[in-house]
Amino acid sequence: MRQRNSYSRIIQDPAGWQELSKGAKIHLFQHCIEKGITTFLVDFCHADTYDSGLGTAFSESGLSRDEIQIIACPGDNLSDEESIISRVEQILEILDTDYLDLLILDFNAPADVLLSAVERFRARGKIVEVGVLENRPGEKKDFLKDFPASATISTLKLGPGAIKSLTLAEPASEETTQMIIPESGDWENEHEELNKLAQKYSLRPKEILFAWLLHHKAQFHAVIKGNSEAVIDSAFKAFHASIIDEDLEKFPERL
Repeated sequence: MRQRNSYSRIIQDPAGWQELSKGAKIHLFQHCIEKGITTFLVDFCHADTYDSGLGTAFSESGLSRDEIQIIACPGDNLSDEESIISRVEQILEILDTDYLDLLILDFNAPADVLLSAVERFRARGKIVEVGVLENRPGEKKDFLKDFPASATISTLKLGPGAIKSLTLAEPASEETTQMIIPESGDWENEHEELNKLAQKYSLRPKEILFAWLLHHKAQFHAVIKGNSEAVIDSAFKAFHASIIDEDLEKFPERL
């Protein structure tokens, strides 16, 4: 098993791979690794978007399990220990793996139930780390506020207001990894100032948004749902864009 806190800054959610052939899935696994995307997220809030073909494709990709990190969000409405255990076992079977690098908790269950389930997983070598789902960056759910976690993950619908609110986000402690699932709409394509800034760096509006997020002082790890080389390459391009500090600092003011 790997050491703690070594997730890639871009995280791939393969939810959109379900309809792809096994060969296409294998190729995307390999392409992600080539682009430095070594962390994969399975969000079981949308369980019908994953199937056992995912694990088969990885096992035949020629990649080593030690090369990647797997994060799982088993979903909510799991109120007792056995249902939590069962759901995680289901995810492990789909992914054809023996363990998860990170288990993200979002359960409507008492803290003692969660702790007991986590202890059982750890005793069997099924998980390395535990994280929590946040309502928004920096805001843990009340019932998980004091839960021991080495990572947080939250979904944020990107828009001018949300971006300006992120200016207050601070870097996490060295023991905690902050992950974010950015969701954008179509507003950015119509935003004149955003388009001007994107053109300055030969990026698309969505790419400049992603670039700003990944250059943020909070050191967010951002999730993509790339089901083609083009989407993966776009995220890679945004992450490695050289943007001057002044534009990064003034970015929210332009929205």
